[in-house]
Amino acid sequence: MKNRMPVFADADYVNGWTGPYDITPDWNPIVGKVPGPEGVFIAVGFSGHGFKLAPTMGESLASLVLGKTPRLAIDMYSFSRFQEGSPLHGAYGIGSIS
Repeated sequence: MKNRMPVFADADYVNGWTGPYDITPDWNPIVGKVPGPEGVFIAVGFSGHGFKLAPTMGESLASLVLGKTPRLAIDMYSFSRFQEGSPLHGAYGIGSIS
C-alpha cells in the first residue's frame, strides 16, 4: 500500500484478511448442470455469500444430481441465463443475491 499511497508509509497495521472472491457477470451464483458434458454440475460464483448459502444450495444441487426436483427453485441460477441474455438483477443492486 505504501508504494501506491506514500502517505500510508508510517500507518499502523490493525488487521485484515485476504482470499479469493469469485463473482459472475451479474454477481449471482451459477448453480446446476453445465451445458455440454453429461453429469457435470456446478455451484460457483457466490461472491462471498457461499458460506451462508452452502447448506441450502448444496441440498438443492444434490437433488438435481439425483434427478429429483429441489425444494428450492434454483432454475434462475442456471448457467444458461448468460447465453440467453437474461442476467439476474437484484433488488438492492450489484453484490446482493437475487
